Amino acid sequence: MSNNIVIGNYAGFNIFEPAPEIIPESLKIVTEKNAVNQNFLSEMSPDEKMKPGKSITGSFIYAHAPDYVGNYTLNWGVPEWKKAFEKLRKKQVDTVILQASVWNELNEVYYSSKTFSSFNGWNVVEPMLHAAKEAGMTVFLGGYGSISGWNMNLNDKDVLLEIERQTTCLSELLRYRELFDGVYYSPETAFRGVRDLQREQRLHWIYQTYFSKIKEMAPEKKILMSPASKWIPGKEEDFIASWLALFDDVPLDILAPQDSIGCSGCTLDVMPQMWKLWRTVTDRAGITLWANIELFERMEFGGPEPFKTASADRIRQQCRAVAPFVEKCICWEALYFDLP
Repeated sequence: MSNNIVIGNYAGFNIFEPAPEIIPESLKIVTEKNAVNQNFLSEMSPDEKMKPGKSITGSFIYAHAPDYVGNYTLNWGVPEWKKAFEKLRKKQVDTVILQASVWNELNEVYYSSKTFSSFNGWNVVEPMLHAAKEAGMTVFLGGYGSISGWNMNLNDKDVLLEIERQTTCLSELLRYRELFDGVYYSPETAFRGVRDLQREQRLHWIYQTYFSKIKEMAPEKKILMSPASKWIPGKEEDFIASWLALFDDVPLDILAPQDSIGCSGCTLDVMPQMWKLWRTVTDRAGITLWANIELFERMEFGGPEPFKTASADRIRQQCRAVAPFVEKCICWEALYFDLP
């Protein structure tokens, strides 16, 4: 478990919350970045704000959000999921990505599992998949969720355990293989501005080994992952080199980076530069590029509702900024936050 994360409990389930000592500095950064975004939008003309961008046609879904209460689905059956997918269809969303079927650090599992039977369990995956099939949704199914990608002290033992658990979870989920189209790799990560070659090698070990196992076990499935974007001026070449090292000989099909506008890793004014870097990486690695548009704005840290829906102007600008670079926009997430 990261030293920067604690576990809270709301509505009978666990969520990640920030450790109290990191909140003041984190809130300062968020306030500054939100002000940059507001200033950027205020300088745009009304005509500029109405120019079209890339439409959002995919959304993450979940058993419950990992760090806020949100619109949790732990006790939904097929009827509730069908209603949700009808709502998404009306918004032109044709693709959904279940964030995770297991959350290791939250000690939770969302399908009937022998491997994770000691975890707190709910039946989420099966009714969701049946409803998605009826709704004609394309589904990317997240498997074993963990914070391994944020572990700055990743060791060989951690790597081997991660690969084992990812593979075991997928083998259990393949009982539903006719009901989903792709596999979502749930752990997130980011380039933080300084290359750590040993850590890169270990993350590459996970990606290369596990993604190759996916292709062996379910060659028909596309593989999707969604790292965070952190804009760090002056580190562009290191950014490219780091990601190319991570993806070397890795059979990843689709990269859908979080645009990180909601979580303040990037701001509207530098989005074109950020996405030019992502496109350089994916072009060189032979990977399809999507964008994961964040629909939220952070108001505080911790508690059940630390986020609100961002303004429609901000979201539209996010979609405009990525349009020249990506094939598809997905979002976090349209069942709770409003999609303009």
